[in-house]
Amino acid sequence: MIELLQFRQFESLRGIGHFITTRYGGRSEGTFESLNLSMKAGDDVNRVAENRILLAEEIGLNPRQMHFPDQCHTNHIKIIESRFDIPDLKETDGVITHQKGICLCVLAADCVPILLYDSVKQVVAAVHSGWRGTAGSIIIKAIEQMTGEYGSKPERIMAGIGPAISAPNYEVGGEVVQKLESLFGKNEQVISFNGRAGKAHVDLKEANRLLLLEAGLKPGRIEVMDDCTFSKPEYFFSARRDGYHTGRFAAGIFLKE
Repeated sequence: MIELLQFRQFESLRGIGHFITTRYGGRSEGTFESLNLSMKAGDDVNRVAENRILLAEEIGLNPRQMHFPDQCHTNHIKIIESRFDIPDLKETDGVITHQKGICLCVLAADCVPILLYDSVKQVVAAVHSGWRGTAGSIIIKAIEQMTGEYGSKPERIMAGIGPAISAPNYEVGGEVVQKLESLFGKNEQVISFNGRAGKAHVDLKEANRLLLLEAGLKPGRIEVMDDCTFSKPEYFFSARRDGYHTGRFAAGIFLKE
């Protein structure tokens, strides 16, 4: 049985559907067990296709309504204006739409999945933000595009930050520290150091929360899931824990028809 997680602030809203998947309820085997939704991680693509069908059935959609960008750790955002004219989603890590019945999905296995909703202008977005996307302020770009294209006001936008690797489990090198310090300075909420080992650790969820605040969102409209993907192998895939050839879970959002 597929087990889905939801953000508290979204689940009572009638106008949208949304979800965060876990590992449960799919057909994949081995390191991909069982609800792997990535076609690029080395799993049998036929099993992945079956998993996507199972997910679509669970949320009451046709699989063709679900759109997964070809994530490459960029800060590139695409807008889907019509279900009949889907843009090329290669090298894309964020997707926005105001069309009903289009389910925007991003995949993750330690990086931060973020869902956005403007209930006034009826616009949704799904964003994948690893350290490169965070350093490239992808979530700010998504807010700017919602504002520029649809007239969204940041203070009205709601955001859900999904499961991701926690700072204690996310040790990083000098390149990452340098890139993130250029945005956050010496903010210890984002970049901390293990004094004994002399290693740097990054809190990607907190980094993206701060970027959302910088973009103009209200603190009370940003919900952060506590789950750490690395420390919950029974629930989530983790590339840092298991290597690249493991599964990916999905975060998705859509306007209901």
